[in-house]
Amino acid sequence: MKKYILKTLGIAAIFMIAVACEDATDVVQEGELNEQAAFQSVADLQTGLNGAYAAYGPDFGGNGTGDGIYANAILSDNLKAGQASNGQGAQAYSYIVNFAGGTPSNSIWSNRYATINRVNRVLRAMGNLTFTTQSDINESNHIKGQLLGLRALAHFDLFEYFTVDYQDPNSLAIINVDFVPLTSDTFERNTVAETIAFIKADLEEANTLLDPSNATANTPIFISRDFIKAMQVKLAVDEGSFDAQTMTMANQLLNDYPLANQVQYATMYLDADNTEVIFKLARVNGDNGVGGLFYFNQVMPADGFLEISNQLLNELSELPNDIRRSVNLAPASTIVGLNDPTNELLINKYPGGAGGLQVNDIKLIRASEIQLLKAEMQARNGMLPQAAQTVQDLRDARTGSASPAPNYGSLNVALTDILKERRKEFCFEGKRFLDIKRIGSDIGLGVSRLPADCGTFDAPCDLAVNDFRFTLAIPQAELDGNNAITQNPGY
Repeated sequence: MKKYILKTLGIAAIFMIAVACEDATDVVQEGELNEQAAFQSVADLQTGLNGAYAAYGPDFGGNGTGDGIYANAILSDNLKAGQASNGQGAQAYSYIVNFAGGTPSNSIWSNRYATINRVNRVLRAMGNLTFTTQSDINESNHIKGQLLGLRALAHFDLFEYFTVDYQDPNSLAIINVDFVPLTSDTFERNTVAETIAFIKADLEEANTLLDPSNATANTPIFISRDFIKAMQVKLAVDEGSFDAQTMTMANQLLNDYPLANQVQYATMYLDADNTEVIFKLARVNGDNGVGGLFYFNQVMPADGFLEISNQLLNELSELPNDIRRSVNLAPASTIVGLNDPTNELLINKYPGGAGGLQVNDIKLIRASEIQLLKAEMQARNGMLPQAAQTVQDLRDARTGSASPAPNYGSLNVALTDILKERRKEFCFEGKRFLDIKRIGSDIGLGVSRLPADCGTFDAPCDLAVNDFRFTLAIPQAELDGNNAITQNPGY
């Protein structure tokens, strides 16, 4: 099988490799597999697409380092040091800035740009091919739509982590890349307005190319028109657009993806139910085990170097029969007492499935996220009773019965409660730190850990809502190779 392989690197590092290649400019080895040779058919394009999917890794990492799932947990208030801790994650938990490899900023920046590079190489090769049969044309268009959707997703991630203010159109965001760069290129970051327009254009074009009758269209491990719609909702909320069109898209998704009941919710994390899954990353035997972000070997006592924070457990325990408590807290946990520093609170969200211990699919977009974005849009549009009902509907699904109805007397109260509900719903799914950055800035809430939790690392308990570290630093590897780029303020 023809393969096109590229290591996971950032933009600057990709340039450096290309420079090394150019040192032997005209040397062509016999049997060399270049782009032209690698991509000659629709099947080859599918292989390239598979490689781009495989490159994208918010679950990548382990033993105290990692990408988005790890970053959102270690930088927020959902973790404490585990009984097996040897200090894994202590530096990031303490907000000690490090520009080097192995840090969240380096992992996220390099992984997303490596994913983008793979996408752009396949798209470039696709531009040199001509297909004559309708089936090949349709299939290649469907592949291109997925590539554009994946490129939009990678840029969206970078935008959220490395942009200070999502709603300041003239401020710096990220480097928008829709081509394979030359080694001589250096880039300043594009503005927020330019980046939002860039992501929107990719999503819109992808939507026109994706084929709803394709065999992959109704399988959540592939990018679909519903994925595009969900991304459009997420981007609209980031840029502060809460209009009727965005609400309509949210309602359409919720009609097609009902909230999971308690049984469906529990089995979803065993990779056995997709009721509310709009898009997920497939993980099989031999793939990265996301459980390795928290454990040495498996979910068992004295093996976790990171554990659930006491504060998060308290919130998961507020509603009787909330299925999220048992999904996230392993039965083998030991609770000595309320907020006791010796509580062993084992993370159970990724116990492993058919792919093996600690290997689970990564549920990237679920109906519950659209549900809570809908509630947020309602609240921001002054529809406070409707927002309260939307949140209650989610709580009822998670408890299996009618839960106490929230009472939103103001936008601040509503956003505070929605942020709290997002914490319970998406803990250890790569959203918490970004949620505090986005919603917390509107209501004056930063990171505030319990002493029983931050004390396990002897780390700061708080990160003020206006702290510059809510926006990640441009990593050192990029600064070294790209003298045109501007670092984020404060670093």
